[in-house]
Amino acid sequence: MQKMKRTMIQAVVCAALGLTAMSAFAAKDGYLTDSRDTVVRDNYNECWHTNYWTKENAVEGCDGFVAKKPEAPKVVEAPTPVTPTPTPTPVVPAPPKKVETISLNASGLFDFNKATLKEEGKQSLGSVAGVLLERKYDASKTKIIVVGHTDRIGSASYNQKLSEERAASARNYIVSKGVPENLITSSGKGETEPVTKPEDCKKVLKNRKKLIACYAPDRRVDIEIYASVVAQ
Repeated sequence: MQKMKRTMIQAVVCAALGLTAMSAFAAKDGYLTDSRDTVVRDNYNECWHTNYWTKENAVEGCDGFVAKKPEAPKVVEAPTPVTPTPTPTPVVPAPPKKVETISLNASGLFDFNKATLKEEGKQSLGSVAGVLLERKYDASKTKIIVVGHTDRIGSASYNQKLSEERAASARNYIVSKGVPENLITSSGKGETEPVTKPEDCKKVLKNRKKLIACYAPDRRVDIEIYASVVAQ
């Protein structure tokens, strides 16, 4: 009844306003609006309808219409980072470490300035070969290097060649006694690693025979034994 009465009042007021009212008011989507484009309300604080009003064009705040709250934006969760499975660190063998050096004086192995083994030298190297065979070295974990050294008499190039030839002769004889060939190698270092110091033989530099005797410790063949150790 009240709604009907309000509607009738709206109609009477609209008719009374006539053309004059239309100059101050306008219709908007089924509602009467003023010059500020605001929906006009009656004494009951109800929005004024026009003949074009329908439920479909009801606006927010009028006729019990409540605007829908805008949907909150969807939160897109970041993908969970995948932690890569750590690759096991391989066990790497440490560089071979020298564990022993057997040093033989070259004078007992060779004649002066020669690389051919003397009988005395063969006996000495035969004893070394026997020791190496008794130890039963594993070639995958052990290496043996026969290293030749000379004195400082003569040119560096000559001494280098002589040291290599002596080392090869000693190595080949040890292999001939049964030591595995892949276990043992040879190299020469010439006069680069002398045992004596220059001042040790300074007084006999002009006497060749005495100088050769003084430099005797430098002329040698070293059998160096290296073993690989697994790094912890």
